[in-house]
Amino acid sequence: MVNLDFKASNVQLKMQHFTTIFRPFFLLLVFVIFSFPSFANMTADKNIDSLKNQITRFENDTSNIHINILISKEFSNFGITEFDSALFYLNKAMQLSEKLKYDQWIYDIYNEHSILFIASGNFSMALEDYFKMLNLLDETPKNENNKTEIQKKYNTLYIAIGTCYFKMGNNAKALDYYDKSLVLADSVYKSDTSFNINLYQMIINNNIGSVYLTNYDLESAESYFEKALNVKLREVNQSNNSSIYNNLGIIYKSKEDYPKAFEFYDKSLKIREVLNDTAGMAQVYNNLGDCYYLVGDYKKSIEILNKALLYSKIKSNLYSQMIATGFLTRSFEQLGDYKQSLEMQRLYKQLNDSINSNGQIELSAKLELQYLFEKQERENKLAQDLILAEKQSKMLLFMIISVILLFSFIIVVLLNLNQKNKIKRNKLLQESLILESKNLILEKQNLELEKNNLEQELDFRNKELATHVMYLIKKNEFISSISEKLLAINKLVSVENKKWVQGIIREMKSNVDNTVWSEFELRFQQVHGDFYNKLLEKFPDLTPNEKKICAFLSLNMTTKDISSITFQSAKSIQVARTRLRKRLGLKPDENLISFLQQL
Repeated sequence: MVNLDFKASNVQLKMQHFTTIFRPFFLLLVFVIFSFPSFANMTADKNIDSLKNQITRFENDTSNIHINILISKEFSNFGITEFDSALFYLNKAMQLSEKLKYDQWIYDIYNEHSILFIASGNFSMALEDYFKMLNLLDETPKNENNKTEIQKKYNTLYIAIGTCYFKMGNNAKALDYYDKSLVLADSVYKSDTSFNINLYQMIINNNIGSVYLTNYDLESAESYFEKALNVKLREVNQSNNSSIYNNLGIIYKSKEDYPKAFEFYDKSLKIREVLNDTAGMAQVYNNLGDCYYLVGDYKKSIEILNKALLYSKIKSNLYSQMIATGFLTRSFEQLGDYKQSLEMQRLYKQLNDSINSNGQIELSAKLELQYLFEKQERENKLAQDLILAEKQSKMLLFMIISVILLFSFIIVVLLNLNQKNKIKRNKLLQESLILESKNLILEKQNLELEKNNLEQELDFRNKELATHVMYLIKKNEFISSISEKLLAINKLVSVENKKWVQGIIREMKSNVDNTVWSEFELRFQQVHGDFYNKLLEKFPDLTPNEKKICAFLSLNMTTKDISSITFQSAKSIQVARTRLRKRLGLKPDENLISFLQQL
């Protein structure tokens, strides 16, 4: 996770010895693996196929999360060329974790995510992953069993975060996190003596030295590099030693103690040759080439830098290629080989543009202007046949600027016209909205008025219906009274007239029943036209008598009133109401009249 080689300061201190076309760069080494067939690649392909075959078809199988992580790791072994594939399977693992709400592998996913972005030089994205990992550690319950392991993870994260800040140029933050890591490493070692504290001290001291080297504090940088070199490890870590030797070479080169610088570069190179570290060898060759240039041995400088360029191409290290071509440009110029110098300058420009287009570096405005100035100064020293081309280039640039200004003016005019039209449209829209608002208010008032009218009309009809019902009740009571009197008289009349009186009574009752109900039903439907529809829709099996009872009860009529209209006894009405409750499926605590009125 942590890169011990101090590449950014290495380049910066090399560049400060000449004032032609180069400036210091603070960048991460970008690894790009060639896509040529190899035994390692074929093995990786087989591993990937094997892992893909292990993915189960069960959507809820949490083992698929880990398998996707392993596939991503295999793709990341190919380098930047398979960045998208590695990221794709990591995202699948994350999506599956979120879907299944299974967070066991979340920390590992973020960790692999950060490794991918570190390899691609996207430190801000890597830093975001590191802070997510810190949050996960903060939320992890701590106890005596896992406390030390969690502290180890914190320690590793602090180093990684410090390195990200260092690569992004925030040296103060970098030192802050490196110091946190040193303190935490001591705490971890006290609770676990098997913890390899010397290795962490070596790493952190080397990184802190790199920060001071960036700040041109050579004494402090050398002090920390010496500390890192003097750490006694349980097992020799040649890769770390090589990095420290390389950084010490930078120190002595900046002090113009070239023999000492050559000594440390040779030590670093021998280790990297044994480790077959092609990328590291390219870096040391760049430093050696710069040293030979500074001592005036330009032929040797070119020879060494060509090796650096070759190894950089083998690893597809664009940044290292750019540094090598930059150094070769000035070395060829010193030997008077302007053709080769111009070719290296062209290649340098291509590499620089390629790195920029891939988002690998961000130059400030000052560095960019200085680069253009130095480039112009170098071009003025080339052969006279380039002068004409440069004048034409300036003329072309002037024409381009003129065209750009013209188009800019036209765009400003069009934008101005568009803005005016937009203001007019907004004004019309606002007026339209105001008018529409007024219309809505009027419509609302009309609706309220119509509602009031309907309510008044309904109230009037209900009163009219109630009045008619009272009329019918009085009428029936009057007829009942006459019937009762006729019954009383019937006892006094002769036997021949009794049948005649009884027939009158029956005819009166029959006529009253039919007439009263017909009149009531007609007026009731005029006021409550949808009552029967709703009632029969819910209870289609009701008898005609039950429908009558429902209509009377919906008007909140008493049993006595219903008895007067229907000529049924109050007891019959009570029985009918009890049966009706059962037919309607009402509970004992539910009110029958309220239920019917809600229809």
